[in-house]
Amino acid sequence: MSASIIDRIDRDLATLPQIRSGMSAYVAALNEFERAHRTRAAKRALREAVIDIAAATYRAGVGRPVDLLEFNDGRFDCLFDHTLERTVMMHGHTIATAANSRDDAYHRGYPGGRVGMDKGHAMAHAQGGLEGGPNYFPQARALNQGRSLPGKLWRAIETHLASAPGTFAFVRLIYAPGDAGDTPAEVEYGLLNNIYQFRSVIFRNA
Repeated sequence: MSASIIDRIDRDLATLPQIRSGMSAYVAALNEFERAHRTRAAKRALREAVIDIAAATYRAGVGRPVDLLEFNDGRFDCLFDHTLERTVMMHGHTIATAANSRDDAYHRGYPGGRVGMDKGHAMAHAQGGLEGGPNYFPQARALNQGRSLPGKLWRAIETHLASAPGTFAFVRLIYAPGDAGDTPAEVEYGLLNNIYQFRSVIFRNA
């Protein structure tokens, strides 16, 4: 299954103009990961590099001082901008989750409902993500519900991660320069599968 999702990502990156690879940002970190022979320590270092890259890229995009915090929401780690009160990235290892265990009443009652947008999960419930809080963001309905070709890939990645507990994954929210709101213009999905293949895909949040 690990190989199949990698193949799907590579095929869609080659054929869908609405998405793009984010791999170029991680070349140095991945080279170091290979030089360290993919050890457990090297995997931790790669994860730290992903966080550092997200923080540096975010600061450069905002163009003004921000106060970035890291905390755990009970399931995943969050890189959060305290100044603008918005999530920058959710990351961690996927967690096995019982089927039909989502609190749908809470989900429906959580504030949201913007036109054309869903209350999207950065980390899906099926891969261990919690309802609400920093794990929620305004997500284009076609992307969240798989109603477009990029959306079908998004859902395929979610489905894979739900079936592969212990996989390192991250979702980075990319805001347009000068936009101080909480709706990202793009969303990056990244994963390192169980045979140490790393992929990053950037989706338009539209």
